[in-house]
Amino acid sequence: MTGVKEKNDLTTNSEEKNKCIIPVLIKHPIEIDGVLINSITLDFSNFTGEDILKIDEQLRLEGSFFDHLYNQKVLLKLASFGANMKIEDLKRLHGADFLEVTLQTRNFFIQW
Repeated sequence: MTGVKEKNDLTTNSEEKNKCIIPVLIKHPIEIDGVLINSITLDFSNFTGEDILKIDEQLRLEGSFFDHLYNQKVLLKLASFGANMKIEDLKRLHGADFLEVTLQTRNFFIQW
């Protein structure tokens, strides 16, 4: 029975990690550094409290706050972390694609 439990634990850990990775299709691809971006993967599997504190500090230096998960600046910073992309590159996305990336980011943290 121990072998079954260990296997289930591995499956659960893998499933939990997969919940932290969100593929987002970009309907209006853009070119970044010579590469056409037609999808973005948001990966929050290694996101920590320290990352939240760093984002909060950055926002405060910019005159904003990490006040809630409906604040687009907060979502942009979180999405930038998850996508491992520069904020300026995310801002270049078509409006609908930008909203899809930030909404997927928000939904991840709300459902967590």
